[in-house]
Amino acid sequence: MCANLVHPDDDNEIYTPTHNALSGQIVSSMYKLKDINDLDGAFFIFGDLSVKVEGCFRLKLSLFEITLTGAVCLNSIFTDPFIVYSAKKFPGVLESTFLSRSFSDQGARIRLRKESRVQA
Repeated sequence: MCANLVHPDDDNEIYTPTHNALSGQIVSSMYKLKDINDLDGAFFIFGDLSVKVEGCFRLKLSLFEITLTGAVCLNSIFTDPFIVYSAKKFPGVLESTFLSRSFSDQGARIRLRKESRVQA
């Protein structure tokens, strides 16, 4: 699966991978992990993905199949809109979710936050 930055209101890509607006891991292989109900599932983890541009965006997540002749895009989905803040306006980091903690316990490399940190 591959992540790309898109407009918050339509499906137009704002930045292509060559624009360098995303940093970190922009592709992920599938992980077979247990969900919060202890059921097997297929998950794609972007453990250190970050956006370098301030504004409101969504992510377009595209699933590819690798074939002998290349890669074929099977489908794409879009996240809900989110806000990227400048360092001065950043409201703080939220506590890690139960699902994130569960994935980490199963061996997925995810940075966990023990408690939320809110700037004063």
